[in-house]
Amino acid sequence: MLTQAIENQLFRKVAPFTIRYIQRPDLRSSDTLMSKVLDQASREFQIAPPLTLHHPDPLLMAGVWSMMREGFVVHAEGRATREAVAAGVSVLNQCPYCVDVHASMHNSAGSDKNIITGELNSGSSLDALAYQWALATLSPDSKTIRSPKIPPDEIPQLYATAICFHFINRMVNIFLGEAPMPMPAAGSPFMRAFSRASLQFFGKRIVKLDGLPGDHIIDTVPIDLSEEFSWAAADHNVAGGLLRFAYASERAGQQAVHEDVRTLIESHLNEWQGEAAGLSRSWTDPIIDRLDDRHKPAARLALLAARSSWQIDKQVIDDYKSATSGNDKSLIQITGWASYAAVKRIAGWLNLPR
Repeated sequence: MLTQAIENQLFRKVAPFTIRYIQRPDLRSSDTLMSKVLDQASREFQIAPPLTLHHPDPLLMAGVWSMMREGFVVHAEGRATREAVAAGVSVLNQCPYCVDVHASMHNSAGSDKNIITGELNSGSSLDALAYQWALATLSPDSKTIRSPKIPPDEIPQLYATAICFHFINRMVNIFLGEAPMPMPAAGSPFMRAFSRASLQFFGKRIVKLDGLPGDHIIDTVPIDLSEEFSWAAADHNVAGGLLRFAYASERAGQQAVHEDVRTLIESHLNEWQGEAAGLSRSWTDPIIDRLDDRHKPAARLALLAARSSWQIDKQVIDDYKSATSGNDKSLIQITGWASYAAVKRIAGWLNLPR
């Protein structure tokens, strides 16, 4: 089909040119796990940079896909509401790339409400309530989070979608440009509107795709799902996707992040209540000051990834690489682990309604 062929060219050949700081993925990779992810994603979603940017660590890429697939992709009939959650979280995390994609896909899934112009900021439809809830997911003491107006049977997938995009937003802010496609003046109002219209057109096919829940490509993992994700227990497929994501993220942290840095970041996040970081990066200085100098660049990168990913630039990346002799794999692993540490904290305050 011509339309799908054009779509594949855009997502697989053109869109990866927005990737920065790491090499673009080789979609013909001989890595077995990566090949399984690409094959399943091509049938059920699309091979797009927010997923494939994790390619330097195939296990992490597979873990991210497991979470995305079970929480966001499968059960196509509820996709519009999950797109609303994805867009709301992306607004919250100042991720223009993901806002444009998922606001457009919300319309592709059948909604006539324009998220960009604020048409879901009020209202009592499930999409509107889910969007408003998503906008509150960094406010753990808010009434919206303490008493969510979301049907209990919708909670596992909607909550997992929010967690998925709290993670994806952080990685996209670091490793992708502001626009889904590399276009001249991509950030201008006209080009963003053109991009959203294009995404809405191609998204009509993507949002109808589906898969068999629980078709995991990572075998059973040797850990249990932590208490922070207990709200997923009612859907063992969603829980299984989150479990694989947690396992891959923890492994990435163990391999690439010094124990002292991990301890510091986790201790800091244990006190975090969703508040925004400072406008400059200086807020990281007193936190990392207690570390040995050789670990400070890694700790600063991890802190920024966890709490203000949009503040990461080439200087932060270069400082990390210089101090650690880091490569693409370690860079994806430390930012992936730090993003996971943040979303694990967020997951813990998403309470089930009483």
